Amino acid sequence: MKRLLPFVALALDLRYGTNDAAASALLAPFKSTTAPAHRVILALVSPETSARLRVQLAGLPGVLTLGPAAPDFKTDITVSVSPADDRRAYDALAAGMPPEKLIVENADKPRYDESALVREHAGAAENPSDKPAETKSAETAKPVHVDAVLQRAVQVYRGLVALKKI
Repeated sequence: MKRLLPFVALALDLRYGTNDAAASALLAPFKSTTAPAHRVILALVSPETSARLRVQLAGLPGVLTLGPAAPDFKTDITVSVSPADDRRAYDALAAGMPPEKLIVENADKPRYDESALVREHAGAAENPSDKPAETKSAETAKPVHVDAVLQRAVQVYRGLVALKKI
């Protein structure tokens, strides 16, 4: 039986963290010398993240910073997203929106399957009962903003797992 290597994968959303004391307390356990060798911390940061916190993150081994592109702001992985869209997505997450809904783009397109193609090719009139009923709940009526930074963190994590790096 193959022995699995111990690893820790963690995503910290620090995009609008400005409290340096709380950030230091949060990062203290990761400064330990007994940390697992296969540790990855995906730190989501933004230009509004405290400069002191960003310096502390840079000093930790196994940390990858992800954030939006901005002048005089550098991250390990830059995500193309406007500051306004990033803030809306962050606020939706803070308001309790499940992360799954913020990382998946749901294109609400009508289904065009093989049977519809055959009917169209045959010139048959569409039967109204064949069309799916369009129901819009209150949840789908409001626009859901995709959190591009969180989405990229999930993609990086899945890529590292697939490559067996963690």
